[in-house]
Amino acid sequence: MNKKSKLSPVVKWLFGIFVLLGMILSIIFGSIFFLGPKLKANNPVSNNNIHSNIELRIKKDNFQTSSKRDLAPNKIAQIIKNYLQVKDDQLTSNFDVNLLSKDKIQVKSLLATNKNKKNELISSLINKPYLTITDHTGRPLFYKGRFQSDFDGSHGLDELIKEGSRDFNMDLDANPASDKIPEGYSDRIQIKLNDYAWTQFTQLAFFYYIRSSQTQNHDFEAPENKVYFWLNLDEFIHNSIKNDKKGWEEAKNNPVNYAYVGNDPKGDEEKDKNGRVIKRGIPFLKNSINAQKYLISAVSPISLISSNKRDSVFYLINNSANGYSNKQLASLINFSYTPFILEKLETKDANGLVAENKENKFVTKPKFQYDSYILAIVIVFALMALFLGIKYRLLGVISIVAMAFLLFVLLSIIVAFGVIINSLIAITIISMLFVVFVLVTKKLQIFEKEILDGFGTAKSMSKANKKSILSGLDLLAVLGISSIIAFYLNINHSATIGAIIGITALLALGIIVGLYTLVIRSLIQNDFFENKKNLLLTHSKNKLDIKSKINIFFKAKFFGIPFALIFFAAIVMFIAFAIKDQSIFAGFNTKNFFGQNIKFVFSETNIGYMIGWTTLLIVLINAAAMLYISFRYSLQAGVIYLIKNLVSCLTFVALLIIIRAKIDNFVYDGIILITFINICDSVINSARINSEIKKDINTKNYIYTKEQIQDIFSGWIIDIFLVQNINLLIGITILISAPFLLVNIAFSVIFGLGISFVLMWYLNLFIIPKIWESLLNKKYHNKQIRIHNDFWKTQKIEEQTFIGINDFSM
Repeated sequence: MNKKSKLSPVVKWLFGIFVLLGMILSIIFGSIFFLGPKLKANNPVSNNNIHSNIELRIKKDNFQTSSKRDLAPNKIAQIIKNYLQVKDDQLTSNFDVNLLSKDKIQVKSLLATNKNKKNELISSLINKPYLTITDHTGRPLFYKGRFQSDFDGSHGLDELIKEGSRDFNMDLDANPASDKIPEGYSDRIQIKLNDYAWTQFTQLAFFYYIRSSQTQNHDFEAPENKVYFWLNLDEFIHNSIKNDKKGWEEAKNNPVNYAYVGNDPKGDEEKDKNGRVIKRGIPFLKNSINAQKYLISAVSPISLISSNKRDSVFYLINNSANGYSNKQLASLINFSYTPFILEKLETKDANGLVAENKENKFVTKPKFQYDSYILAIVIVFALMALFLGIKYRLLGVISIVAMAFLLFVLLSIIVAFGVIINSLIAITIISMLFVVFVLVTKKLQIFEKEILDGFGTAKSMSKANKKSILSGLDLLAVLGISSIIAFYLNINHSATIGAIIGITALLALGIIVGLYTLVIRSLIQNDFFENKKNLLLTHSKNKLDIKSKINIFFKAKFFGIPFALIFFAAIVMFIAFAIKDQSIFAGFNTKNFFGQNIKFVFSETNIGYMIGWTTLLIVLINAAAMLYISFRYSLQAGVIYLIKNLVSCLTFVALLIIIRAKIDNFVYDGIILITFINICDSVINSARINSEIKKDINTKNYIYTKEQIQDIFSGWIIDIFLVQNINLLIGITILISAPFLLVNIAFSVIFGLGISFVLMWYLNLFIIPKIWESLLNKKYHNKQIRIHNDFWKTQKIEEQTFIGINDFSM
């Protein structure tokens, strides 16, 4: 039989209810036993300290003898920021690094909010994590890049303890370590050696080979045949002596012994009757002192050399599960071979005693702020949920559960990777909640429209799923492309924003486009709701009134006046302050960013570098979005996106100038968030207008009249009117609540996200429809001229069916 087998309505209901209950239970129990405790423990704010500012002096590293390329000052800040990011496996939004001058740097940390953490941060910057190699007795095998054997090893462990590890490492060129190995090994990193270092390392390997031959000891697992690779060996020893002096003495003052459980680097041994070792156990590093972050590897040097002798590399094995990842280890080693060192800025008090620099301070939150990024997220989510519940009733409840489940999974993924959620991450999550909200309301709006057109619930839901899935995939695709650009360029805080947006896009694809669609299809597409549509949504009774008012508004030409006034006021304010302080930078409130001397040279700091690259990032994101929208829908849709985003971003900057808000690198974060919001809105609107235009066209010679185009946009405004008002309410809510709840972020980011919703409401209802209508009228006017001139009068073209056309490209 060829009959298509169908699932019974009961099975569909059970599936939908089972999935819905699964999401609800996951949210409840996951929040109680996992997410809640993690979020509480991960709050970086301590004693009202929201971040710390640390100033350090930059000096040339004269202790390395190999020639190294001097770094331009504007590169140093990025190197330090990348080092801090990778070292602690944190997102870049937790650190900001700026050069104050050629020899002074400022580090802002959202994590170092107490004295111990601040001192740890300073120590990690001024004490490079030098790579030290010792034998099984703890004796350093290199001094100032030169291998020292048993016979000429005058610089021993005692000198290292006294002087530090700086001189007891191999002398390598800049960036010698890489976690990308051509052979594909996953448990090691590659160390590139220059000619001198290669000679010294081969001497080390040859020395161990000769000694093992002389002693007839060819057991490469024996401690005496191994070399031990350390990071921060001097710190490890000082901590051992300070915190466990008795244990250190029991280990015979040997760091190798002390690092292993039982002070035994051999492990359990099984010997034969003649005393020869026939089986050796695995020695374990102590977890109590986190030895795996100090002792990286213990291995015979002969086995480390690359089989390709032309490579001049050796492979450092990294199999410590609780230590550093390969990427972290390579970053730490590379930082120790940078051509600069960092020193504390010390001041003297009235008595001539050295005191801590006053600029190394904590920044506390104002008394009016209440530190709760969770509450900020919940307020916006509750507003969206309230609209969905009132407007769409049962469908709204299902949508709320799906959105809550996505939010729960997103937060769980973030904290599972040990990421500290700060205000920038929170506000990016809020912006992505809007994306999910748009995907959900788009589907429900189509469902409502089909119901009002007289279709049954099953047919309406089927159409809603079909029409919304493509636009949903388009939205997630363009967000995914843009987030990848933001993440991999890694400028300013773009990696953080890009990562959150990328993860949310993937979750939305699986949960909203996939799981949510299956659930509402299983629960709604049956005969039960055919006569009970009031359980699914509420009907608006005043659409005719709205349409008549829209037709009046559509003819008005004064909606552009507010923007003209804003730009005029911004220009006046800019010129006034620029003239007053005799500097173009004074037109912006940049003293907090540039320091008191706003006339400094950009080449001496990393600010010009950051501004240039962040601007390029924004241009690339806009170009990618415009190209995607233009090719997927129409050139007019791409132009509309560009106009909307350009007006929004310029208005945002103009308003910052007018209110004299502090302008710093966070302004770019605000612009990036505005851009993503406009991408989301433009894709959804383009899909709607494109579907309206395509459905009535049968041939390429079809011409829309001005009245038809106006009716299309009038209907579009009616459909989005309520949702746009909700967007306005969301924007106002963010502007009112977020400044009091998000403590460690600049006001410009909060203002940017909030004002983007307000501008979206205004542009979508009063500006964009008229511009879009004009572009389409121009398109069909040009098309009419071409037809009139017999441009298309060929048999081939006349017989073609119309699918889509881009007239501006002709």
